Amino acid sequence: MRIGLIRHFPVNYPMLTGWLTAAELHQWRQHYDSAELQPQAYSALDGWQRCLSSDLSRTYVTAQALYSGDVQQTPLLREPEIVQFQTGELQLPHWAWRWVLRLAWLTGHRSQRNARDDFLQRVKAVMDMTEASHLDTLVVSHAGMMIYLREELLKRGYTGPKFRVADHARLYVFEKSIR
Repeated sequence: MRIGLIRHFPVNYPMLTGWLTAAELHQWRQHYDSAELQPQAYSALDGWQRCLSSDLSRTYVTAQALYSGDVQQTPLLREPEIVQFQTGELQLPHWAWRWVLRLAWLTGHRSQRNARDDFLQRVKAVMDMTEASHLDTLVVSHAGMMIYLREELLKRGYTGPKFRVADHARLYVFEKSIR
């Protein structure tokens, strides 16, 4: 059985720069989630029996471009919902917010604990659903989700490539022998 992970096409929205508040960070994420994709020329991928996609438009459009059959959309494949910090007018550089969020996530800080636990349950649910079909499945999702999907695949006995932040529209194939 094969599972292919693909990150959506590049998004046509500027990355964060400078100093910003938690509210500005949250607003940026909302705009990013609804931004258009950068036009790209990609060829369809053959040999896949099924395709799952996050229900956000950037992943669904990517899935439709790369997979010739029906694409099953699911909110389970979305990135985690990060709860906005209540820090008022505190401004930090964008890279500092990333570290603050990562630390809160990894330590199970009460502000992010429910979002983290929900996300980790979604990762397992996606893998359960994918494995139940026993079909070679293409999964089109987001960079953060792909990191955790990869970890879950390895826990379940799959072999595949290592990556930190997945490249846009690059296929990462994981395989497992079914006995």
